[in-house]
Amino acid sequence: MKKIFTRKVLTLMLILSMFSFMGCGSGSRDEKAEKKILSFMQEKYGEEFVLDGIGGGWGTMNNNTLKAIVKPKKDETIKVKVEITKDLEKVYDKYLNQVVAKNDEPTIQEMAASIWPDSKITIANDTGLVYPEHSDTKMSYEQFLKLYPTNTLVIMIYLNSENYINSKGNMDQKSEIEKYMALARMLQEKGYVSSDISIGYLTPEAYERFDELKKTEDNISQFYSDETRKTGVINIVTVSGYSLGTDGQIKESREEIEEFFNKWKENRLKSFEQRGGL
Repeated sequence: MKKIFTRKVLTLMLILSMFSFMGCGSGSRDEKAEKKILSFMQEKYGEEFVLDGIGGGWGTMNNNTLKAIVKPKKDETIKVKVEITKDLEKVYDKYLNQVVAKNDEPTIQEMAASIWPDSKITIANDTGLVYPEHSDTKMSYEQFLKLYPTNTLVIMIYLNSENYINSKGNMDQKSEIEKYMALARMLQEKGYVSSDISIGYLTPEAYERFDELKKTEDNISQFYSDETRKTGVINIVTVSGYSLGTDGQIKESREEIEEFFNKWKENRLKSFEQRGGL
């Protein structure tokens, strides 16, 4: 009986030690991955980064990569998604996408504000499955697009709905479409082609929170939508927009753009009801 008990104790200790070893191994792997990622990013871009997290479930590669988030020390509002192969040999990142977009933001913000004085924007470069290999963070969008022709420039413009939608949920759709056309011409002239432009009309309350959310959220529209799903309170009253091809021409017809407005009519009415209108 004593021998059986002793064997059980030894077996239990062996199992526990194996789990302990596995845990240490995982921690060690993550630590090595962290060092590799940070050294790779510093060498590639000539600046320092800090780790914001490792082991997330997102990613465009496959199960053979570890995922991490890093931030440049000079601007920790930028969160860079990074993937590293589990053998720690290769690192993939899209920091260049974000920096080029951030460099272009003041120019595009100025264009938008010349049409909608209350506009607030976010922009991003989406290269799809392509991870940029270049590291010149001062390159123009035109240069970036030549190097990565699969890229789409994603421009999101946010407006205060009270300035564009009346108490009956109606808006001057034709006037808004003319503004869209004016912006498209400006973008084309500056070389911002291959773009998706969306204009979101927010409730005054959501609009008021925009600046703070921009400091913390990667995707503000997604945040607003998720919050509405949880609470039922509408943040985005209406969304419309269009796409620019490689030639800078609008892909959608005026009728298609106007149809976007029509699809949101019920949402506009519901939003005003929630806020005590109608």
